[in-house]
Amino acid sequence: MFGFIFGLVHLVLNIYKLLLLVHFVITLVKVPENKWTSLLSSITEPVLGPVRKLVNQYLPKNWQICDWSPIALIIVITLIQWLLP
Repeated sequence: MFGFIFGLVHLVLNIYKLLLLVHFVITLVKVPENKWTSLLSSITEPVLGPVRKLVNQYLPKNWQICDWSPIALIIVITLIQWLLP
């Protein structure tokens, strides 16, 4: 039973990591706003907002050319997945 739950949690986290990676690429390429990008933002921004504040607080100013919060969150999610059985 717990194996199924942990497998489901891993699947959801992997899908969220993929969405974060797509969000990172879209912000790098500067894709214009459309219904898909706004849907992606509505899914990722509630978590990325606090992470962005934390990341920008510790990053040097010359590194803040792009938004590194999705990459930081992907690293945190990967560590959480590694700690789960």
